[in-house]
Formats: sequence, structure tokens, C-alpha cells
Amino acid sequence: MTADHIRACRNARELVADMHWRGLPVPPLYARMAGEFHDLVASGDYAAWLASGALPGVASQPTGAVGLSSS
Repeated sequence: MTADHIRACRNARELVADMHWRGLPVPPLYARMAGEFHDLVASGDYAAWLASGALPGVASQPTGAVGLSSS
């Protein structure tokens, strides 16, 4: 599972929660991805991913990437 897929599943979980709160129908794809994220959290793999330094919402680029200042 890639970091992008983990982020997409986490975002799907947030969307599903919001859609449920608003009383909207949830598309099956979002429900499936939210379920994948729930399973990832329950297994401890999400915590391991976070501990590896792959923080949510942060691009996985080195700090010396072109166009980024190191100061």
C-alpha cells in the first residue's frame, strides 16, 4: 500500500463521516476506502506508517528538493 493510497483512504473516511452526518448517501467506493482505512488503523499499520516519518498531509519529498529553501 502506498502513502498516496493511505492518504486517500484517510480522506475517504473523513468524507464518509461528513456525508453520514449530513444524511447523504455514501458512494460504495468511499465506503470501501473508509473501511480499508479503519482496518489499517485497527491493525496498527497506520501507527507504524506515522512512526516511520510519513506524516499526514506532508509531501514525501526530501527537504533539499528543487524550489524549496533550507533556511
